[in-house]
Amino acid sequence: MRVLKKDPNFNKYCTQHRVKKGTKVILDKNRKDCYLLESGFVKYNYIGQSGPGLFFVIPQGRFISIPFFKDQFIVHGELTALTELVWWKIDVEYLRKLLLLEDPRNFIVLDYSIQLGYYLYIMTKKYYLSAEHRIYFSLQRCSEAGIRIAENQIELPSFLTYDLLAEFSGTSKGYTSTVLGELRDKGILLSSKKPWIITDVTWLDDILEVEGLAKH
Repeated sequence: MRVLKKDPNFNKYCTQHRVKKGTKVILDKNRKDCYLLESGFVKYNYIGQSGPGLFFVIPQGRFISIPFFKDQFIVHGELTALTELVWWKIDVEYLRKLLLLEDPRNFIVLDYSIQLGYYLYIMTKKYYLSAEHRIYFSLQRCSEAGIRIAENQIELPSFLTYDLLAEFSGTSKGYTSTVLGELRDKGILLSSKKPWIITDVTWLDDILEVEGLAKH
């Protein structure tokens, strides 16, 4: 935003918007705007034939989409506001020209591409996990938007529900409830009321370490 706001044409091509929870936006090759998330959390679902549950959660302070080359974007998808949002809607051509001028070494695009590459990697890995491990993985991913309340404990974000976790994991709500019940019985998860709390983050990481998906 510092780079954008110092440009004299900022107010002409950049507008700030409040977005209601549940709002959906389709991003395809014809998109005319990019988005920079100021506050809240966005779910980015991949649109394609690879299967259900291919998603990532974008936290505040990051670009939701950014142009790489003229008339080319990486990853078409559907945005869903998981919470109330504030984002900046930025004209694609304006952003592209400004980045070429203000960031000739492409540090901003490079940072975005590295993050996007990681998201694509973990989505591909998750596609081959068992249903149980997909639920573990989705809990872990959502924990990145949570609050660490103790050395080995994380309070999960308020937007997480059984339905949403089932969608993230590509499983049924019934099966998701069963797996979460087993985690409660083991003392790994507190989910009888909000906020949900992972009480043993290390246990979850150790399970996913075998799949090459533990957090580092």
